[in-house]
Amino acid sequence: MKQKPLLASPFVILIGVLICAAPFVSARAQTDAQTTRTFGSSLKRPRAGAPAPGSKDVGPQATEGEPAEEVVRVNTSLVLLEVLVSDRGGAEPVNGLKSDDFVVTEDGRPQEVSFFALGDDARRLPRSIVLIFDRSRSQLAYLEASVEAAKELVRQLAPGDEMAIVTDDIQLAAGFTRDKKRLKSTLDSLKRYTLEGYHTRSMQFSALLATLRELVADAERRRPIIILQTDGDEVGRLSGWPPVAGEQVVAYGYTMGDVYAEAERSRAHIYTVVPNERLLGLPEQEVESRVRLTMDRRRAAAKKDEGLWYGMRRVPAEKPAGPSAPAPAAFDVSPASESFRKLREKLHGRAVETLVQGQVAAARVAELTGGWASFLERPEDADAVYRRILADINRRYVIGYYPTRKELDGKLRRVKVEVRGHPDYVVQGRRSYFALPR
Repeated sequence: MKQKPLLASPFVILIGVLICAAPFVSARAQTDAQTTRTFGSSLKRPRAGAPAPGSKDVGPQATEGEPAEEVVRVNTSLVLLEVLVSDRGGAEPVNGLKSDDFVVTEDGRPQEVSFFALGDDARRLPRSIVLIFDRSRSQLAYLEASVEAAKELVRQLAPGDEMAIVTDDIQLAAGFTRDKKRLKSTLDSLKRYTLEGYHTRSMQFSALLATLRELVADAERRRPIIILQTDGDEVGRLSGWPPVAGEQVVAYGYTMGDVYAEAERSRAHIYTVVPNERLLGLPEQEVESRVRLTMDRRRAAAKKDEGLWYGMRRVPAEKPAGPSAPAPAAFDVSPASESFRKLREKLHGRAVETLVQGQVAAARVAELTGGWASFLERPEDADAVYRRILADINRRYVIGYYPTRKELDGKLRRVKVEVRGHPDYVVQGRRSYFALPR
């Protein structure tokens, strides 16, 4: 009987295909296949506060060997607040405070503190950290330093902590895990994938909205923390800005208002990292100067990585020489034309507005949850920024109380935390929450 050549067998062909595809597959981030299929589906639901369709309890399990009673179980009524206490100038944190040192009121009514822990007590109150990583082209200058800083954050996670990584493609690159090797590998894959030229949809606030609705919404996550690194350039699309030069307008089922509302409704604590020159609170002339610096940095980073792979197609570093197609007679866009000048002014104005409002939005989502925004003005400062965030997480006091007002009516409750006998101390943290059933 004549045998089929080994090279023609389906098995060998399949192996060959897998080997050829391996470099492409390895460039992608590691993903949790079970979760990736549905992550982002809640974005089809515009109303903030409604449960995500098909959502399940995916809360973290107790660390191996850790007694179950050591973990705080958040039920339907316990309110947890994370606060940072600083001296009068807000420069130095105040350490060593006890449960009895805090006075908590809700809508003006005194509350009894029922739970108290230090921010670095990850054994009693494990942390579920989500890193939302903007790897769009505008972030090229900060990419490598940011990835290394994030890997250092991973290294310093406590044994009971878990972490997930989300991209601005609204992709769950790594589901919640305590596997530090996997998290670091995912970050390396994202860097490699970006440097090979694969563009993203640059939907950072959409990724945040999906994260709030799907990853940190369940009651079993004891201490949800989100670190959002982005320049916020999706703000215009989510705010309904009109196109400047014929850009395609994307129809969203939600707005920046929905993102803000979901942040305020959630139990998550958000820190934002903005990789650009700080523009907030500066005079117009200084803003223009810093925007030029930002654009120069972007151009230098893009020039450094010319000739990348875009998708499956190699793009040459320089366009081939040849006659350019003439512009339509109805609209002269030659560099000397008035039409070109006006278009350039509009594009520049939109770029400035996007940079400024992106920073406003990034700072706003953090403020609503009691967090703050950092400005990564130089790539080499990335490690210091991430260390500062981790230090803030560890220095917080976590205070819990059962509200005297028991009904879960979905309404906003105003909370105030003070240090007994120290009106001079600055207490930073969430100032409100919604009384929603969990």
